[in-house]
Amino acid sequence: MNRTIEYDRFGDLDDLVMRDRPAPRPGPREVLVAVERVGLNPVDAKTVMGDLPVRPLEALSLLRSPSRWFGHGEPRFPRVVGRDFSGTVEAVGDAVRHVAPGDRVLGTLRSAPGSGSRRGSLTEHLVASASDVVAAPTGLDRDVAGALGVVAQTACGSLRALGVGAGDVIVVAGASGGVGSLVTQLALRRGATVIGIAGPSSADLLNELGAIPVSYDGDVAEQIRACAPGQVTALLDCHGGYLGLARALGVPARRTGTLVPAPAVALRRAVFTGSRDAHPRDLPEVARLAAAGEVSVDVARVLPFELDAVREGYRELLAGHVRGRLVVRVA
Repeated sequence: MNRTIEYDRFGDLDDLVMRDRPAPRPGPREVLVAVERVGLNPVDAKTVMGDLPVRPLEALSLLRSPSRWFGHGEPRFPRVVGRDFSGTVEAVGDAVRHVAPGDRVLGTLRSAPGSGSRRGSLTEHLVASASDVVAAPTGLDRDVAGALGVVAQTACGSLRALGVGAGDVIVVAGASGGVGSLVTQLALRRGATVIGIAGPSSADLLNELGAIPVSYDGDVAEQIRACAPGQVTALLDCHGGYLGLARALGVPARRTGTLVPAPAVALRRAVFTGSRDAHPRDLPEVARLAAAGEVSVDVARVLPFELDAVREGYRELLAGHVRGRLVVRVA
């Protein structure tokens, strides 16, 4: 049998359940992975809860396919929770050439919000599209491998959307978090100066990464003006609520990005970005850098594959004060 953590409706994290399911088999262009690690992401919990934009987009999808209201086609639930994973290939379907049984792999399940995908990574055996799976480079830590997918694609996509490169001065709000710390390191590798907004306790971490730390306490704009080596040219809000700061600093709207959808994004003509702007090569490249020690991914804690531990992990992430990544050890 195959243990999974899933949900039968949009609701609370208490609605997550663990069940035994039949072992899956890969179809054409699919890969069967024996899952070892799963990285938890806030977006996983928000999807379970049906937060914006999941419910409106799914309702729109149902309107476009009325037959689904009457039980025809693919059922909407139950759905397995989770996106990121790492593990070992057990079998491959037809036309899969880039990985083979026995290979260590990592990946993330890509699906548009509201698409109604039922697949998730919190399971012992996962069938994934071959395009969602990449070979793990030699030397990549197993815990890090399981936590890379969403943060790597989000960080790379954001920097691409904002066109960050040499000579830029970029402000990263939420710079000590999983995405923010990786954005910081990748921006520095591109030759940019990074000013990271985080709590006072994260100043040492940001200094170690090479960023200029700024506390979210007090007058943030004044602190940034005092330490910036020149005009701030870009801002990425990984936390939410910092788009007004970009305007105060004179950052153009086209170079103001956010990972958090909100009405202010449209009002300020900011760029809603993240994994939507990622390329297929982003995850393998970040995995290579992590294996070589050229970027670091902090794993804050490894959790057991138990229902209560997973629920509590997601609650911590939603509270917004986890520094680094939470990973579930499945096998």
